[in-house]
Amino acid sequence: MISWKPALLRLKPFDRSFDRDIQVESRTGSGRYTVNLYSYTCTCPDFVQRRADRPPGDLGRSCKHLRDEVLSLDTDAFGDELTRVIFKSPHGPYDRIWFAPGPDGEIFAVGMTDGKPWINIFVRSGPDQPYSRYGYHSADRRWSYDDSPPGEDIIVGMLDSLPGHRNNG
Repeated sequence: MISWKPALLRLKPFDRSFDRDIQVESRTGSGRYTVNLYSYTCTCPDFVQRRADRPPGDLGRSCKHLRDEVLSLDTDAFGDELTRVIFKSPHGPYDRIWFAPGPDGEIFAVGMTDGKPWINIFVRSGPDQPYSRYGYHSADRRWSYDDSPPGEDIIVGMLDSLPGHRNNG
């Protein structure tokens, strides 16, 4: 049985110099929200209703507005390589992120967004290679652009035991 662990990916805390309110536009153009990087908060509905209870620094706490502000700083406010790759993924932020030992013994991660069939798998492409993201459509059981990770059969089998995932097919 695979031992999936929820990911508590941490960002390095922002110091007091970031304790200021930043006004950001809604991506839909329907309003403005207030972001504070020091307290790691946002006034958008996604943050208030779904993410605010997560610990500060937890990647799952990041709404798209917080994520955009951190990325705009062009800073390395991240922990390890895997955290950086997940946070910088254009498909985030994710509702849930899980870790498990991968086929080659390396840790890999899965990012999921509730209500969407696509999941993102972050795994090394080979020894001494950087982490890469691979998209997998769980209902269709197919890889995005037919680009599959090493050990794809093992990974797909592992997804069946992933909490909250239904590998329909």
